[in-house]
Amino acid sequence: MKKRTCDIHIRVTEQEKRRMEARAKRAGIGLSAYLRRVGVGEELAQPNPAELFDNLEEGVTHGHHEDLGHQG
Repeated sequence: MKKRTCDIHIRVTEQEKRRMEARAKRAGIGLSAYLRRVGVGEELAQPNPAELFDNLEEGVTHGHHEDLGHQG
């Protein structure tokens, strides 16, 4: 892993921060990683909620309960 030694300080509104945090969470990464990747122009694939729901529904319909992450 690269050692990061430089800081960038920016001011955002509370709403902007919440939106960035939500987008980072949807991308499955932390806020700093999200901002670094977006800041250098990297395209981040966002999951399609309808597609995720369809996959979940199909797993339940076909009895693939282990696909849902349940334990026990």
